[in-house]
Amino acid sequence: MGRIRSALFLIFFFSTCFSLFASPKQQEYRRYGFLYIDSNSGQSSGGHSALLLGDRVYHLQYSFEDQIFHIVRENWYDFRFQYGVIENRNIEFYEWKLSDRAKRILRQKWNELYLVQETHIQNQKRLEEEWEWKESVPTKEPLRLGIPGFGYFTKIEDLNSTYTELFAFTNDEYQKINASIETLKSQEKDLNSFPVKTNQPLPETKSAFQLVASIQTETSLYIQKERKSFVRKFLLKPVLLYEQAFVRLDPNEFGFSEEELVILQTYLKELKNELKTCLFVEDCQDWEEMTLLLRIIYLQKSIEEKSIVFPRKNFEGFSYIDYVNLPESVFATKLKEYSILLREKRKEFLLSYHPIHFYNWESFLSRYLSFIEGKSYSEGIEFNWVGQNPYGETQSLTIQKREEDSLLSAKQNWEVYTKNVQGLYSYHLVFQNCTNELFQYMNLMFPDGKIENQQFWDPLHSSWIHFNFVPSIAAVKLANSRYTGQVKVFPSYRNLKRNKIKSWSEKNLKERFVPTATIYKPNPLDHSFLFFTEESIWNRPILGLANVVWGIGYTGMGIVKSPMDRGKSFTKGTETIFYSLPELFFFNIRKGHFPLIAAEEIPEEYYETETE
Repeated sequence: MGRIRSALFLIFFFSTCFSLFASPKQQEYRRYGFLYIDSNSGQSSGGHSALLLGDRVYHLQYSFEDQIFHIVRENWYDFRFQYGVIENRNIEFYEWKLSDRAKRILRQKWNELYLVQETHIQNQKRLEEEWEWKESVPTKEPLRLGIPGFGYFTKIEDLNSTYTELFAFTNDEYQKINASIETLKSQEKDLNSFPVKTNQPLPETKSAFQLVASIQTETSLYIQKERKSFVRKFLLKPVLLYEQAFVRLDPNEFGFSEEELVILQTYLKELKNELKTCLFVEDCQDWEEMTLLLRIIYLQKSIEEKSIVFPRKNFEGFSYIDYVNLPESVFATKLKEYSILLREKRKEFLLSYHPIHFYNWESFLSRYLSFIEGKSYSEGIEFNWVGQNPYGETQSLTIQKREEDSLLSAKQNWEVYTKNVQGLYSYHLVFQNCTNELFQYMNLMFPDGKIENQQFWDPLHSSWIHFNFVPSIAAVKLANSRYTGQVKVFPSYRNLKRNKIKSWSEKNLKERFVPTATIYKPNPLDHSFLFFTEESIWNRPILGLANVVWGIGYTGMGIVKSPMDRGKSFTKGTETIFYSLPELFFFNIRKGHFPLIAAEEIPEEYYETETE
């Protein structure tokens, strides 16, 4: 329960697509309370728990790759689509009545909890990067470190660049930029001069609520200074762009009108002013300067080509989702839906100049490209195409390989900190799962169930002996709590569709038998089975027995086919048996999945309206 779900990569595309289609039809969801998510085959097969705080959902998912129990914060509509449609689970919501101030405090506490963990994870990555860099630096060789953001540029000078005209620096500004470059260059000469030592004390990892500072390593400082130096050199002496790192959409389908080009020109001026402020007034972060510069570049290219141009991004972090090729008909349908969404997102982007509009626009374009190319998508504000510093040859930077004790210390720091973080955010099926760990955090935040003087819930104990680690049991206790207000059920996709069927025989016979069902279609996420047993309890063991027998036969065929399909059918057969056995004892887990549906198949009842 509560583990990061192992799914097909195509799920992410559909979740994105439908959530974006749904958003214009729904107002911001403003309710606060507990979410119980029904069981289904796969991960979280015993159910799942989460908190709905306004339009954001907070829950926990375990990653086997980094062995960290992640605090996940995501949009309510994305969450509901993933669990309610793709994974076909009923979602029950138990509302807490809170004042506006109490809502802000509750959400702030969970945001802080989330940000503390993100800082720990970022620190862990920086320590790993430091160790790997020190281990890889060759003796007496120039440093050749790939830096995020440099992949969009070549080393060839751009003799026809218009960026110098766009900025129109005065002589005084030129002198300030050159002085800044010299200062950065002197700091880059020798990494040993950086005010960061490998033996710096590691941040405390005793509490998930203790605010921690970001670790600054020699490598991270070097990258920061390199990128700030690059931005200044580019504005004085631009280089040609690496055109393959930019994506161009068909101007016949996605071209800008003259009115839209005028708006882009105003955006370009605003970006230029912001970057000049960073250069001469404020000390901006290196990634802020790189982001502003690349936005200027891709907007200018979009204006020149009168069509959508945007930079590619590299995927960062672990990936727990596999990719499979989509059926051609499904891909064509999704492509049409994305085209419609792209036009809508372009309208939103052109409404007004705001960093959020840029972020949403760039995020959607990255998702669109990841769908087209069948690659993993990474959300984030930075443009991270990795490459070498285009001006690196002029720096004559040579860095000796670190001493063995320094290398060993860097490795030990990473190992110790990683172990501490994994211990702080550990997972156990019973003792620390998605439900009782959620209650553990809530009890630490609000020990008596109060926010200031307002009682909003009866705290549920996180100890396993109270059986609150079982999501359904915790949901029953919350349902019977005097502080729980409205209880709202969001039916699964299949149940929404079934509820629209008037014929009893079609609803209860035809749709329960997989070979005759019209709502459900076999898909790569599911194993083979014969009957849905969710609808009623009295005949569940009979239908469950049929599913078990079917699974045994399928497993037997899988043994025969193993040399040809590498045991895939055998595995599917054992899954059929595993998820059918509880049905013999009146328990239902399997609900089926729906990863291949089109937007037009979503019933209108799915699109709720929040009026509060």
